[in-house]
Amino acid sequence: MRVVRWIARISAGIMAALIPLIFVGEAIVDGFEPILNLTVRETGMMMAFFAVWLGLLLGWKWELYGGLLTICGVAAFYLLDYLFSGTLPRGPFFLIFAAPSLLFTYCGWQTMKKQKAEIV
Repeated sequence: MRVVRWIARISAGIMAALIPLIFVGEAIVDGFEPILNLTVRETGMMMAFFAVWLGLLLGWKWELYGGLLTICGVAAFYLLDYLFSGTLPRGPFFLIFAAPSLLFTYCGWQTMKKQKAEIV
């Protein structure tokens, strides 16, 4: 369990660091003008992706809640993209960002199970 927890933490740290790096890179290339003039679709999808990022960070302290927030953020991102465009994002890239959340969720459930068993 300890190994799974640290794999989740390290991979979540890498993913959480990549997300702002992507935004900074885009701001360097295109400037801040596109970020300041987002459409409703882009704003919604950015909020969903912010939930992914926040869940990756929160997973370090609260594994279950961070994992579930990341999973919900990815689901919202895919749902919004489908509602606005009629298609899903191509490629596994957005799902790769959510991969640590599955490990966080697993660790969180195992910890809860262990705590309940100790109470009984």
